[in-house]
Amino acid sequence: MIHNFHVTEKELPTIGNLQRKLQDDIHFQGSAASLRRVLKNLGFKWKKTETNRKILIEQSQIRFQRIEYLRKIKKYREEVRPIIYTDESYVDSSHASHHAWTDGSTKGIKKPVSKGSRLVIVHAGGDAGFVPNALLTFKAGTKSGDYYDNMNSENYERWLRTQLIPNLPPNSVVVVDNASYHNKQLDAAPTSNSKKADMQTWLRQKGIEFEETMLKPELYNLIKKCKDKFKKFNIDAILNEAGHSVLRLPPYHPDLNPIEMAWSQIKSYVACKNVTWNLTRITELIHEKVNLMGATEWGKLCTKVKEIEADYCKSDHVVDMTTETFAIHIGDHDSDSDEDGSSSDDSDDDEMATSSTNTVASSGFHVTHDDLLEGVSTLL
Repeated sequence: MIHNFHVTEKELPTIGNLQRKLQDDIHFQGSAASLRRVLKNLGFKWKKTETNRKILIEQSQIRFQRIEYLRKIKKYREEVRPIIYTDESYVDSSHASHHAWTDGSTKGIKKPVSKGSRLVIVHAGGDAGFVPNALLTFKAGTKSGDYYDNMNSENYERWLRTQLIPNLPPNSVVVVDNASYHNKQLDAAPTSNSKKADMQTWLRQKGIEFEETMLKPELYNLIKKCKDKFKKFNIDAILNEAGHSVLRLPPYHPDLNPIEMAWSQIKSYVACKNVTWNLTRITELIHEKVNLMGATEWGKLCTKVKEIEADYCKSDHVVDMTTETFAIHIGDHDSDSDEDGSSSDDSDDDEMATSSTNTVASSGFHVTHDDLLEGVSTLL
């Protein structure tokens, strides 16, 4: 809804008109302050015009990454390459429906108070359905076969090599989000805290000229200017070697990944049938639902995502036209700063923002990843 607000309402979004729209459409009960935090977590920021009017603008870098993503996936589809979406999720052993019918003669099933154990789920799918033999489930926090703890780069790369790649169609495009373990770098550039000798070595290896008398801040400034063109990720190398490409979702855009909707269906299936709160049974239920979701169901999910992509393309053009008259009035001091005035000149970890881990909580109003999908994000 936020991205399409310019199209549907013919005006720029503000906290006031957005809050009223959300209250009307999804019965949003949060305060204006809560909504501001949600918007910030979705990658929006405020800009002030010369008339002191604050308007809501999506961060330019996020828009750019979405535009680039949409152009690339359109090109891959025109090349008739298989598009395979991947993701990781989880189910708690206590995941069950809150209500059930009873004739009153027996007590209802008592749901555990705690969340219990957690099961990590990893899978991939596309227009043809889930990738055969690619489903991975393991208990979080313990060793399960070759898998330890929660999902991390080591576990994800092992899954790529042993379960995904052997079952991928040739010349596939593998879509991933921006979780940190998807962005582990090969030969990562030095950070501002690295040793001076390491900075100099990295610059020499890349053929970048520098003066031996340069101090660390000067060396790091050179590194910052050119490190992006040398950036390479582990999973890209693994998939490229097998003849596949990697496409990263733009930050804050889980709605562009159909497997998010598949997770929702799987979790609903588990919730309806989970009466034992046992991870073994939950694993069986997950496999049952995965086997029930074939090409027809996945085709519908992918079609829905293509419709969302089309909406973004349309709204991006309208946003440019709508904000054009305001852009010339925006003060230089406020044009690229966040609402809180914070900034960072050193992204040492070089990891893009993840779209699946944001949580906003304020005065009893909690917004999680699933809430965003079911609430605000479902309307984007």
